Amino acid sequence: MFLFSPLFRYNEIRNGLVILFLLCVSHVFPQADIWNEDFSYSNNVDTGTGSGISTVNWSSGNGVLIRSNRIETRSANSSGYWRTDPINIIGMENIELSFDMGVNNIEGTDRFSFRYRLDGGTWVNLVAPILIPSNSYSFSIPMGSTLELEANFSTNESNDRYRLDNVLLIGTPPNCTNALDYEFYDLVPSGNSVDNIPTTGALSTGQIGSFNVGTLQNMVDPGDTDSFAIRFTGYILIETAGAYTFYTTSDDGSKLFIDGTQIVNNDGDHGSQERNGSVTLIPGYHQIEVLFYENGGGQVLEVRYQGPSISKQLIPFSILSSNCTLPILDTDGDGIPDSSDIDADNDGILNINECASAYGGVVQTASNVLHFTNPSNAQGTPGNTYAYNPTSVYPGSSSRLLLRFPEPVTVGTEITVYLGADPSVSTSDMQIQRSTAAGGNNGYLAAANGVPSGSISQYTFTVSGSAIEYIRIEAYQVGARVYGANYGDGGCDLMDTDLDGLPNYLDLDSDGDGIPDNVEAQTTIGYVPPTTSDSNNDGLDDAYGVNGLIPVDTDGDGTPDFMDTNSDNQGPDDRAEAGITLSGGDNDNDGLDNAIDTTNGYGDPGGRIDNPLNTDGGSIALPDFDNDASSGGDLDFRDDMDTAVDQPPTIVATGDQLYCPGGAVPIVQAVSITDPDDTEIWSVYVQITTNYDSSGDILSLSGTHPDITASWDVSEGKMSLIGPASLADFEAAILDVEYASSGSPSSGTVKEFSIVLAEANYLLSTQHYYEYIPAVGITWTAARDAAELRTFYGLQGYLATLTNTDEADLLGKQSSGAGWIGASDAAVEGEWLWVTGPEAGNQFWTGAQTGTVTAPYNYANWNNGEPNNSGNEDYAHINAPGTGFDGSWNDLSNTGAASGNYQPKGYLVEYGGMPGDPPYPQISAVTRIVVDNIDPVASNPAPLGVNCIEDIPSPDPEVVLDESDNCTVNPSVIFVGDVSNGGSNPEIVTRTYRISDVAGNSTDVTQTITVNPLTISSSPTDQTSFAGSSTNFIISANYADSYQWQVSVDGGTLYNNIADGAEYSGTQSTTLTVKTGLDKNGYRYRVLVSKSDSGCTTLTSDSALLTVRIKTVITNKKITYRVDM
Repeated sequence: MFLFSPLFRYNEIRNGLVILFLLCVSHVFPQADIWNEDFSYSNNVDTGTGSGISTVNWSSGNGVLIRSNRIETRSANSSGYWRTDPINIIGMENIELSFDMGVNNIEGTDRFSFRYRLDGGTWVNLVAPILIPSNSYSFSIPMGSTLELEANFSTNESNDRYRLDNVLLIGTPPNCTNALDYEFYDLVPSGNSVDNIPTTGALSTGQIGSFNVGTLQNMVDPGDTDSFAIRFTGYILIETAGAYTFYTTSDDGSKLFIDGTQIVNNDGDHGSQERNGSVTLIPGYHQIEVLFYENGGGQVLEVRYQGPSISKQLIPFSILSSNCTLPILDTDGDGIPDSSDIDADNDGILNINECASAYGGVVQTASNVLHFTNPSNAQGTPGNTYAYNPTSVYPGSSSRLLLRFPEPVTVGTEITVYLGADPSVSTSDMQIQRSTAAGGNNGYLAAANGVPSGSISQYTFTVSGSAIEYIRIEAYQVGARVYGANYGDGGCDLMDTDLDGLPNYLDLDSDGDGIPDNVEAQTTIGYVPPTTSDSNNDGLDDAYGVNGLIPVDTDGDGTPDFMDTNSDNQGPDDRAEAGITLSGGDNDNDGLDNAIDTTNGYGDPGGRIDNPLNTDGGSIALPDFDNDASSGGDLDFRDDMDTAVDQPPTIVATGDQLYCPGGAVPIVQAVSITDPDDTEIWSVYVQITTNYDSSGDILSLSGTHPDITASWDVSEGKMSLIGPASLADFEAAILDVEYASSGSPSSGTVKEFSIVLAEANYLLSTQHYYEYIPAVGITWTAARDAAELRTFYGLQGYLATLTNTDEADLLGKQSSGAGWIGASDAAVEGEWLWVTGPEAGNQFWTGAQTGTVTAPYNYANWNNGEPNNSGNEDYAHINAPGTGFDGSWNDLSNTGAASGNYQPKGYLVEYGGMPGDPPYPQISAVTRIVVDNIDPVASNPAPLGVNCIEDIPSPDPEVVLDESDNCTVNPSVIFVGDVSNGGSNPEIVTRTYRISDVAGNSTDVTQTITVNPLTISSSPTDQTSFAGSSTNFIISANYADSYQWQVSVDGGTLYNNIADGAEYSGTQSTTLTVKTGLDKNGYRYRVLVSKSDSGCTTLTSDSALLTVRIKTVITNKKITYRVDM
């Protein structure tokens, strides 16, 4: 017989939440000796060490020392003293100090005083300087971190005696022993750093007796293993002063603090890794804080230390404690801890009834017998933490771990042990044995040879002969892992009908059909709403008396309606007959789908159904097609004589459009929804089913829609519009759904939008509907059978068959979790067939990892290195997000792993294509957008003419004057390049500019640049002239407008510019006029030719020679005369 009690909860969670509550509220915490000293030393000693929690030293001086087992003044001295080193008082409350005093021969100026100081601060007098002290003193001391005590003596004669004795410091230590306070947050801290774990808004708080984060997560937030953060706080008791090293091994981030100082930094996203840090500690309590977060993948936290005479080991919780300052787990928030709450989820059904006939439990304590580390990891509900033996070096003998159940397990009960192997070994051999508290081998129970690595394997046997309380695991090789064990059905914590990770007694909708347990457990006409009052503080609403609701079992099959997905055992399941469309989300983790839930938490167990027969107060009335609920019949989901057939609604939508990146566009331009027998529908789902980009694509709802709640799922690319609301309201909402992208979608990309009047996804290319069903831990065979029980408007369901890329993308990359699909090679190893749906019997793959696809589909989507048949894996499964490439497949055994990435999280159902299916309902419409694929336009820039390459201007996009685009207001203009025709006179350079819009469309325009070169067509020629006359030198040049004539008087070695004057004219023109004289004979002339305002190189003409002759007259008298003209 199963009894739900605090003791049972203690058995389930060991040193966990509930039992700590019981201890903390019932235990009286006495004061303890923090430090005491009775001075039992030999005479004349002036140093010593006190005893107690903090064993620090004391010293005395200036004539103060031990005499007759007390501190005594022994000489005349005005500055005698006795003082302690800092005493650790961290975590101590109600601190009291006492000591005794005696005197002899005290007189005159003799004085005694006593003082203290906290945390190295200012000294505070307890006894001001006094001649004759009292015989005894007692004081209250404030809380702090360290305390120093000091007595001062002043004597004027050597026989003056002050005597100090029996110094005692007591206080109340942290009142919750063997535990730490914890705060559990259902999030990954910002920046992926434990430094950003919040200090408010915890999902759960309380006390915990281990660092097993998997166990804690399973208890407070079952089913959600990928994102959470925990803060552990409390005290650690140090007995010996010295240097201590602390270690955290974590996956992902962790940090450890002692007395507020960071000692270990193991922060950030990473696999399991160890980091450490050291600190010097004095005896006593020290504050300890451990921060941890998990961000997908494995979840590991191990905390170790080592110190004086302490080898490296896990920190035992026997030296940890807390102040019990955080509240105890109270799931439904009614002020009654779960340990005392007979209705922990506030649904009116006693916990014992929500567990049905549950019998079973898990390991209460795990103890190392030989060579096992972290034995406590094998306690509690088996998860992904484990005890393990050495992984590389054989320890010299077999390793042994002792497991104890909370009660003797009766004959005929099945016990399942969860084993694995370290990745460093391929397999590890183990054996399961009977045992006792002594830890010996009392007989063989089951073999576990060749336990494989990479997964958690289950080994099940049935108890025979006599009951079993202890079992022993003996490992014969290195690399053994023990995750734990359970018996029966695992107990109430494992009774989870809908496999959503919440046990039924904490689940407001145990069967996951959308009808709250509070409604399904009652008769329809006898429905009683909760009063929200609990006069006797037992956790059960007063509306339901002392025994709670007695659950209804309409079809008499032994399963009450709240655990039965087909309460009338006829036709469609309860969800379909109740007309409920689920969102698939449960934001507050109370088991009730968001579409039905009304509060954050357990305050309203009926959700939106306040009375299943009417809509008073906004309640949802459940369907009763033949209106017989009040006349002997019942609501449709309970009425096996109900002939109602819900006619599906119809949707037609149009609006294929062009999308301009950077903006937003409605997904439809027109939409019409009709329904022959309903005026309202529950929900509409809009999904990007083609070319979805999760990094940038988004759908949003604009406008005001008071009866519709919108949410966006980035992983699925799906927007949920949740009502119920009128058909017209949903039409208006669909018209206001807009697509936008923060990314850079490529020009011409087509994105299709599937608009479905149901939760299922629709794929246009197959015209089939698809649905992901969460069911953590479901086997492949159970998923196959469950899929075949599902229908969608008459279409038969089956495990999905993914025969092309479109299906694989939609169901793999965009599904909300990992799950089974309808492929298996169980019949013949290596011959992978689709074994469900219309494709049943068709082979699609031959071989293992290196196999090949086969006709007719020639398609598979195996992850790298799969299928590998590791551990008899014969069933196909879509990988969890982050495991392999998105949407990839893996082969698993029928059960999959017990936890982690290879634990089944659900299954994928496909509807359509089966023989006998009715015509497809027109409950979906598809529209599409095309990312802008129209090129911008612009005119060619005006042509240019230059006279040399150097004069070609730098590229300037501003020369493009009239660029425009259909989408982009200011398209970009960039220079592409210059291309020459290779000519010389002229040379033609074609300069290209490109105009682009944000979608990547572009147009090129060109500018023609003509290079007409600066040239000399004819240079000046030699000239001969008579002295006293003048002559001209002429240059002919193309495209030149500047000239400078030069002269050389040394035959052409050196040339100098000349200017107009008496001797020259036209020095800066094409014609130079020279007045000749005999002195210019032999001069050479040339000209520099250039173009003004140009960067072209100046040209130099050939030089021309000037010859000057003398005119002569010859007479007949043979006399020659020179004549100067």
